[in-house]
Amino acid sequence: MLEKKISDKIREIRKNKGFTLAQLGKEIGLSKGLLSRIENNQVSPPIATLSKIARGLEVPISIFFEEDESLQEGYAVTRSNDRKQVVRRGTKIGFTYYSLTSMKSRHVIEPFIIHYPVIKKEPNVLFDHPGEEFLFVLKGEMELVYGKEKIRLRPGDAIHFDPSNPHRGQNAGKEESECLVIVIDKQSI
Repeated sequence: MLEKKISDKIREIRKNKGFTLAQLGKEIGLSKGLLSRIENNQVSPPIATLSKIARGLEVPISIFFEEDESLQEGYAVTRSNDRKQVVRRGTKIGFTYYSLTSMKSRHVIEPFIIHYPVIKKEPNVLFDHPGEEFLFVLKGEMELVYGKEKIRLRPGDAIHFDPSNPHRGQNAGKEESECLVIVIDKQSI
């Protein structure tokens, strides 16, 4: 349901801005075919890919998760039971993202709670995007694969890094882990 809303919103914004799939793909470094599959709700894009699409369309990533058009004045409260799941377990790696903001107006930070499942086989996909990223481990054990490095993190540990370097968070324990992740889009500053 949410993926369909996201795919429809991407198509609507792209067409309103007069971009073809090929033009947008060239601008953000994604194939026309992948963008078509995303817009047709055949692929659920990870946050890094949504971030690239938002940047290429010159909109905040939060626009893909908005449910109504009403603007809030200055602040947004997101209650723990009202967090919106923004990427389902259906992605290749299985991360589950929950947005921590319902701010409707343009903003530069995207805070998430991410659940990392126990992994049986280490994935080989890495993500990259401009800006800054901050990860704080709430529970479980994590590894941040950062280029060729693996950085071990435990509850209470935090890492602030340049996400333009290929990276991936992954569970390093025997139980699901949970992290607070904040992505900052410097191009919006």
